[in-house]
Amino acid sequence: MSSHKIVVLGLVVLLACCGAFCGCRGSDQQQETGSATPGEGAGAPSETAAVPDVPVVIEAYYPLNPSHQFIADYVLAIGEANPETVTVAVYDMQSSEGRKKWMTTGLSCAGVFVNGSTEHQIRRGDETETVNFLRRMDVTWTRDDLLTVIQQELDKVGATLVPPKEAAEEGAGTAEPETESSD
Repeated sequence: MSSHKIVVLGLVVLLACCGAFCGCRGSDQQQETGSATPGEGAGAPSETAAVPDVPVVIEAYYPLNPSHQFIADYVLAIGEANPETVTVAVYDMQSSEGRKKWMTTGLSCAGVFVNGSTEHQIRRGDETETVNFLRRMDVTWTRDDLLTVIQQELDKVGATLVPPKEAAEEGAGTAEPETESSD
């Protein structure tokens, strides 16, 4: 194989790896700034989705395959540990109903909305940083980032977050998410 072909092949492999690691990018101005707001009118995925009287509403959009199930398990564990203050809906992007709901959000990849936004400001001491719950947990954002944002939202109503069980934190949770059924 010529050195030119090896260089081209190397670039193709490099681009594929970058795409796999970095995930997807937004397709519009709102996504480019790193935030998104879920669409309206697509309906709830489960009985846990529509609880407007709680201070924190989480909507997660992921393909519920072995590579992403731990994220769904983790956000569901947060809701289970905080039933009076946090509601969680998980949508399977691989099901037709989940894909329809995901398409209304403006996202071009997987992500987690907390009270209608994927982008939040986190206060850590005197510092403020921006976190965006797009793509994979533990790669582009952390469990601590998510818990911090949820606690900040609960602070507004004087509530305290109960951390999820340790098994879910380690990605070993076995909770079955309530999702829209596939066709």
